[in-house]
Amino acid sequence: MSFSGPCNGVTCRPNLIGDPSRGRASKNRQQKENQWWDPSAFEAPFGSDPGVIQAITNSTADFNSLDQFWQFGTAGLRPPTGRAPGYWNADFTLARNLQLSESKYFQFRWEIFNVFNHQNLGIPNSYWCLPPNPDGSTDVVHRFGCSFGQITNVQTDPRAMEFGIKLYW
Repeated sequence: MSFSGPCNGVTCRPNLIGDPSRGRASKNRQQKENQWWDPSAFEAPFGSDPGVIQAITNSTADFNSLDQFWQFGTAGLRPPTGRAPGYWNADFTLARNLQLSESKYFQFRWEIFNVFNHQNLGIPNSYWCLPPNPDGSTDVVHRFGCSFGQITNVQTDPRAMEFGIKLYW
């Protein structure tokens, strides 16, 4: 899982400053869908200084003298605790051959896909941002509609059945 977020002059990769999976074990399914990763485990590649964030947002920063604007984010391409939800599936087939002669026979098949009708959670949103500030203001880090870590889909289709008859000759 590769993370991205607000960009500086070099990268859009955020800094990893904590454990993205912190607190996940104590969450129920709905809480996991709403916040799979802990957003406080990340910060923008240019740091979390409000003055720097405001200067970058307003484009008033002197980027040639702002060292934070030219640093790589430390999150890496695949942080060890940045894993997506697990996946498992079970399919079932029942088949019966009915001989008509030595070389001719019918085959009846009943196939069930996702037999236990298990929902596998989809991939969480990996664009790091924070919700608007308490006063409702937004900037390059705090964005309206931020959905970092939210899971909005599932990876598997619901249970499906298929019947078939085949004649071999």
